[in-house]
Amino acid sequence: MRRVALPAVLVLAVLPLGCGDEPKPPRNEPGVTLSLSGPADAATVRTGSATITGTVRPAAAKVRVLGRDVSVDGGSFSTDVELQPGANLIDVDASAPSRRPDFAVLRVVYEQRVSLPDVSGSDADSAQEQLEGLGLKVSMDDAGGFFDSILPGDPKVCSMQPRAGTQVLPGSDVTLSVARDC
Repeated sequence: MRRVALPAVLVLAVLPLGCGDEPKPPRNEPGVTLSLSGPADAATVRTGSATITGTVRPAAAKVRVLGRDVSVDGGSFSTDVELQPGANLIDVDASAPSRRPDFAVLRVVYEQRVSLPDVSGSDADSAQEQLEGLGLKVSMDDAGGFFDSILPGDPKVCSMQPRAGTQVLPGSDVTLSVARDC
């Protein structure tokens, strides 16, 4: 008698499913439709809040932004969200009775800038401490000449790059040119 080897896939296809392992039919109820209109995903803002706007169908659906209920008027919604410096993930969900819910996640970057103070003429160590307190990386360049090391007094800030008043991101590099005699 000759034996025929059956492929493993064919053998598995004829095995009965265990109790309760039958696939569930797809859900036939209609879904809620959620659409966000602002701000754009991955938007960068320079304020501490963002206005989340969008629409929902059916117009009577319930909308929640960051877990808080939001008022829906004629299918449109709008709410302000406080942001933390850096990247923020904002979740939005919509639901209605007898309908599949819908959800979206929006990324918004809050870019908080620092205005560089004028530290020219200040003691070099004090200026460095002040700038590092603002979250900046400070390096010092020796701007003194050959005889600077024998002059009395502590080094002072002669100039800085970027210039005072410039708006920079926290973590930016600031270079102080220091000498005893500017």
